Amino acid sequence: MNNSIDVIERLRRIHNAENNTQLCEALGVSVSGVKNWKNRNVIPYKEVCITALDKGVSLEWLLTGKGEMMESGNTAKHYSVPQYAIQASAGGGTLVEAEAIEQHLTLSREWLAREGINSGDLIGIYARGDSMEPTITNGDSLLIDRTENIVGSDGGIYVINYEGELFVKRVQKLLDGRIAVTSDNPHHMSIEISKHDLDRLTIIGRVVWFGRKMV
Repeated sequence: MNNSIDVIERLRRIHNAENNTQLCEALGVSVSGVKNWKNRNVIPYKEVCITALDKGVSLEWLLTGKGEMMESGNTAKHYSVPQYAIQASAGGGTLVEAEAIEQHLTLSREWLAREGINSGDLIGIYARGDSMEPTITNGDSLLIDRTENIVGSDGGIYVINYEGELFVKRVQKLLDGRIAVTSDNPHHMSIEISKHDLDRLTIIGRVVWFGRKMV
């Protein structure tokens, strides 16, 4: 029979977590959740499966400690990305409505490498509004690289938090240090954020891919 304490210890090892608090942060769960797993001897199968997909670790090893730690088959070829039930406005702006993980997207590591996408810290969210049309439309799924959270002079399409609201816009750093936030749709206003107001701006990450449902 699998022991939850042993499984948790193996999860800590894979996530390089020195304690349960760090493990909770890595897994996106509460500290009380891990305590319940231990006290009730509950195997966190969801977190185990996500870790196996994300890290390319053998599911059998995570659950039992038997066999090779690293998966050599198809599992190691895929990466699990959390898709959040969040909408970033491509229009007039919307507050973050939720931060719950809606589903996990399984992406090919080979495809990510071919597209030049860093798999270190990817998340998925949705676009809302029409200000980025025709590039990004309402309801599009956005893949965000959160390691790219510094805007340069070359600019790009980013998800930003400005004054508590979430937006997807073209963002570029100007020569004088201001940040230009622009829309692809000419019917929507663009803004420039001064150096003195940058504390009101948080760069969530760069949009590295988007997809939409075929009509």
